[in-house]
Amino acid sequence: MLKKLGYAMLIFSAILMISLRGSAVAQTQELKIGFTAPLSGGGMSWGYGVLAGLELAMEDYNNAGGLKVAGKTYTLKAIPYDSKYLPDPAVTAAKRLIYEDKVKIMFGEVGSAAGLAIQTITEPNKILLFPNTYTARLLGPDKPYTLRWFVTNVEYVFPMLSYYKKKWPQAKRIAYLYPNDETGQDMFRWEIKAGVKEGIEVIGFPWERGTVDLTPIVTKALAGNVDIMDVDGSPPGEAGQMINILRQMGWDKPIVRTGGPVVFDLLRISGKNANGVIYHEDGDFEIPKCAGLVERFKAKKYPSSPNTMMFPSYDGSHIMFKAMQMAGTVDDTTKIRDAMLSIKTYEGVSGKVHWGGKEVYGVDHQLMHPVFIGEIQDGKPKVIFKIEF
Repeated sequence: MLKKLGYAMLIFSAILMISLRGSAVAQTQELKIGFTAPLSGGGMSWGYGVLAGLELAMEDYNNAGGLKVAGKTYTLKAIPYDSKYLPDPAVTAAKRLIYEDKVKIMFGEVGSAAGLAIQTITEPNKILLFPNTYTARLLGPDKPYTLRWFVTNVEYVFPMLSYYKKKWPQAKRIAYLYPNDETGQDMFRWEIKAGVKEGIEVIGFPWERGTVDLTPIVTKALAGNVDIMDVDGSPPGEAGQMINILRQMGWDKPIVRTGGPVVFDLLRISGKNANGVIYHEDGDFEIPKCAGLVERFKAKKYPSSPNTMMFPSYDGSHIMFKAMQMAGTVDDTTKIRDAMLSIKTYEGVSGKVHWGGKEVYGVDHQLMHPVFIGEIQDGKPKVIFKIEF
């Protein structure tokens, strides 16, 4: 009798263990985060920078056993689509992510026109959207489900132009060579405001996206009798091309970059022609935490140069995942957003970050992070000062 009871207890224990294992497996689910940005063409390093920040943050959680929210464990996965820096592919990707992939959260978009286009889909569906579009029209009280990780020229154009004025006090006119779309036009509006404040004349030279040879626009700018050339918000490929054209035409005055981070692309595309260029970046590659992310980026063999957009994307991703744990949900986007905004400060890889922007956008949905201004010296990027907000 005792022997039979022993066998019964063993069988019961085995069944219980299998049941518990099955329960644990059942509670481990896959959480998809949507992504749309240029993963080809001149802006691909921006797209891969943002994607890398998201995927490296996901990797942190997955390597630690998954994201644990309200008693459940989630394996994190990004679902990326290439928008080619155009609104139509971005909208197609957004629809597919929402209606087929069933995502509740989307990362991207780099192009302002594309970002504004997908907002017409994300906002009515209460999809949390974390884009890197520079237009000021992206954020506002009427767009409650859009938050931005990346500081834009709205924030840093004033201190950058102030720096130019101090470095080159004799400069009277600055030319901005910008893409003729929502991104470039909005940037130029703020550059005019900064020029008025600093007492320097601002001249604009817009070019059409898709232009293969940018020599005519550079030639036109050279005829403008300017003292500083700014390749502005042009994507990395086009920015490098314009620098090469300027050098080939004998331009030896200042070249600057008041736009998205491109330093490694400029070194790759322009080589020695990039020496002396002043640029903005979203992080400092020499900060140990930043350098560590760059090494992880290289290890994953992304088909682009490292880009500092990965740093605020990485920080923002961690803030988002922390907010999910605080809110106790991975799909109630209202609760996740509110939990995110309740995090007043966060120690990011480049320094402290916090929410702001209400004075410009009417809502504190802009993550304020340090910005680093550098100069390419002897073929290497060198940070020369730091802007904090």
